[in-house]
Amino acid sequence: MKLAQVKLNNTEHFVCLFAFVLLGLAASKFVIAGYHFGFTLINSTSSYFPATFWSVITLFGDTHVAVALTLFLISQHKQLLPAALIATIPATIIAQSFKRGMPIDRPFSVLPEDSYVQIGRLLEMGSFPSGHTMTAAVWVGLFMLFIRKNWVSYALAGLLVLAGLSRIMVGAHWPIDVMVGAAIGLLCSLLGYKIATRYQLGEHKYSQAILLVFPIYASYKVIEHNGGYPLGHPYISAVILFAISYFIFVHAKNFKFVQGRA
Repeated sequence: MKLAQVKLNNTEHFVCLFAFVLLGLAASKFVIAGYHFGFTLINSTSSYFPATFWSVITLFGDTHVAVALTLFLISQHKQLLPAALIATIPATIIAQSFKRGMPIDRPFSVLPEDSYVQIGRLLEMGSFPSGHTMTAAVWVGLFMLFIRKNWVSYALAGLLVLAGLSRIMVGAHWPIDVMVGAAIGLLCSLLGYKIATRYQLGEHKYSQAILLVFPIYASYKVIEHNGGYPLGHPYISAVILFAISYFIFVHAKNFKFVQGRA
């Protein structure tokens, strides 16, 4: 492979830097203060915002929501869905390997029930790493890489930080779970992006039609199920309905443009 093909652009550098900073922070926190440190302090501030807010933000890490959100970009970026599917493979393998092979108790198993804030359902599978944060990091990373605008990258980075914080605020994860989950998701998004763009995956119209099944089904699942956070469900459903409307609008506009030229 030629050297030019493995060079990273500014956005790719940003994604890598973001991921390694998070890994560095997680490692430093573990060595200096221990695994559980920081949870109670962060979780105790959740009351500064309503539970509905944290429920909405945490749902941005739901797998169905993440896939449905691609409707905002797939009309302009044909490689997005293949990149997402590729990124999901290592992310899922890593997450499930740790959760099943090295299960770490979640906060509700360690702390007294009345000592922290719990919002939404209780999750019993291993705490490390945070799957919701990893999922959010995959789609945030891919959106950064395909859009390639600094202000968008910074805004999405802020949203990812909020999504990670939300997992602590709802009482589901320790801070280290969140930081490592975000880092893994970002690195997997870069891997998926590099492979999908290198081989121009998803360019054929038939593959586009097949891949479209995924966000359509995911959109249905978002609207049909609350993801364990009923307070946030109406609002995240509205976001997905907007994504569907935007997708239809873009295709209708392109169809009219083609007809006009004909």
